[in-house]
Amino acid sequence: MKILAWLTIALLLSSSALWAKKPNLSEETKALLKEAKAQSSGINAQALRKMMKEKKVVLIDVRDPDEWVKDSIEYEKELKISRGFLEIKYPEVILKHYTKEDTFVLYCALEPRSIFAAQRLSQLGFKHVFYLKGGLQQFKKYSGCKLPKRQPIASLK
Repeated sequence: MKILAWLTIALLLSSSALWAKKPNLSEETKALLKEAKAQSSGINAQALRKMMKEKKVVLIDVRDPDEWVKDSIEYEKELKISRGFLEIKYPEVILKHYTKEDTFVLYCALEPRSIFAAQRLSQLGFKHVFYLKGGLQQFKKYSGCKLPKRQPIASLK
């Protein structure tokens, strides 16, 4: 039983270490990501902080619900939509409170999901869409602080 417990702990530690590294993407996915990045604009953590202070941005966390409870950027204009449900849920979640003319910054843990999501929102007619360069990980480094663990307001899987 002790061996099973140690194996479980080792597996959990190794899987959390994987999330801290860049994802291992296929060549096809890399090509799609390169195309999406060429069609999208990114901003760095410093620019996002400035926009947040001026209250001129809506943040959209496109990570999965299990990631939302670990940490996130606390901000009064923050929405959570899992990347897999963006196209389906955006009218209900985004357009209920904001317009396609508002400024949006999408983020995920590292960057790829937010790049794809920014591309898609632009294709859906949103005018001012950015992705956070380096994702939440870079934002935490820039901020120099640990983000609080919290429960999401609404889980939209």
